[in-house]
Amino acid sequence: MKYLITLLLITNLSFSQEWSKTELTDFVSIEFPISPEKTNQNGSIYYSTSDDIGAYMVTIKDLGNQKITVSGLPEFYQGVISGALKAVNGELLEKKVFQLNGIKGIEIAYLANSNPQLPNLRYKRILVVNNNFVSYEFWTFKENEQLATINKDKFFNSISISADKVIEPKEKETNFAYEIGFMLGKIISYLLIIGLIIGGILLIRKLTGKKNKNVG
Repeated sequence: MKYLITLLLITNLSFSQEWSKTELTDFVSIEFPISPEKTNQNGSIYYSTSDDIGAYMVTIKDLGNQKITVSGLPEFYQGVISGALKAVNGELLEKKVFQLNGIKGIEIAYLANSNPQLPNLRYKRILVVNNNFVSYEFWTFKENEQLATINKDKFFNSISISADKVIEPKEKETNFAYEIGFMLGKIISYLLIIGLIIGGILLIRKLTGKKNKNVG
């Protein structure tokens, strides 16, 4: 009964939050529960915010001359996944394909074991649009998994791509799709962690407090 009441309270909190749309580019947008901070680092644009349930983050990077074609996407995605897991000593829990306006992406769930102070249960979706790498992630503690599902799904399902602005990739192969993805996955994971450690003290306190409350 105690758990049911808590679940209902969290559900009501989720739907009472005034989620707002953020235009990430002229062809991609997503909704956050709280207005995100925007930073530029290492040629990537980062959006991040948090609430009592978890952390919400988006990374966008123009791949420039490193063209990833449709046929090269599987290797590229696998590289990103491997790099992300390597960076945090991660344990892959689930991997599945999703489609958004005909664009194929990959979603993973994994446990991060490198820093016990940071949320260890992480969900990540990655795709390539107009030669831009787009990664959107939701982090929470494993103890909050069931309570966090509503917010995670709402965040992931809120992304929108303007179909009329999507450009079909040219079929010019790259021989280094996996290597490009691997380095990108590692770099982004490191930068997100550094960003949370430097500027996410409030986030850590909020989520740790929620974690301890649920355990108690």
